[in-house]
Amino acid sequence: GPDDAIENLTGWPILHMLGASDTILHMYKKAWEGHLRQYTEAKTVEVPIARDGMYYKEFPVMFDWFHNAEGLTVFNLQGLSDPDDPNFQRRVKRYAGFYMNEDNQANNYDPEHKIIRSMFNGSRGPLLRKATALDWAGDPIEVGGRFDPKHGERNFDEMLAHFKDYTDIVGDHPLNLAATSLATNAYMLTGASKYREWLLEYVDAWVERTDSNGGIIPSNIGLDGTIGGECQGKWYGGCYGWAFTVAVPQTGKL
Repeated sequence: GPDDAIENLTGWPILHMLGASDTILHMYKKAWEGHLRQYTEAKTVEVPIARDGMYYKEFPVMFDWFHNAEGLTVFNLQGLSDPDDPNFQRRVKRYAGFYMNEDNQANNYDPEHKIIRSMFNGSRGPLLRKATALDWAGDPIEVGGRFDPKHGERNFDEMLAHFKDYTDIVGDHPLNLAATSLATNAYMLTGASKYREWLLEYVDAWVERTDSNGGIIPSNIGLDGTIGGECQGKWYGGCYGWAFTVAVPQTGKL
């Protein structure tokens, strides 16, 4: 996905911060601008959520925070290197706003229940249905003879099989705590109290749920704010939950 492309530059802002030539900074920024343009223009055919572009408003339309965070690693470090860049400042505030209901197209956060409403979230808001294997794998591709997939898939059907159980994504999940990196960045950049207040509100809600669950963080919070609410009351349910495995069907390996 898009996150894999930009991950090639991970660490470049830190390298510049430590004293590398401004050439490093210029190369990173050129790559980042191209990355945003490429995946804004790249559209899926089969996967519904990205038919109008994989990125919208320069941000993933909706995906999980394993992947959102990987794709933002380089950007989130730019403040250590070039915090005064107007484009960086504008994006930092916009990205944080996607999770503070400052954008009517990205109602990811429920302030009443203090939840991010789905594991799939982004600039087009939360995905409020079960995910499909296609949502995870992307459009069909030819596998055999082209490259060596590290999960051992020999064809696209086996790629889909890898994600057959990755369906329960509605409701909040601890993975979404990674979204607090956006408000953290915005607070450090601007000092505006609203970012700190949102961050503490959301994190404190997770602390309370963990305390009420015997000290174990639950892996699903329903849309009604209850622990396990989208998984028949099972606090350990959901995709990437305590009862979930990421074993590869072809090999049985993790």
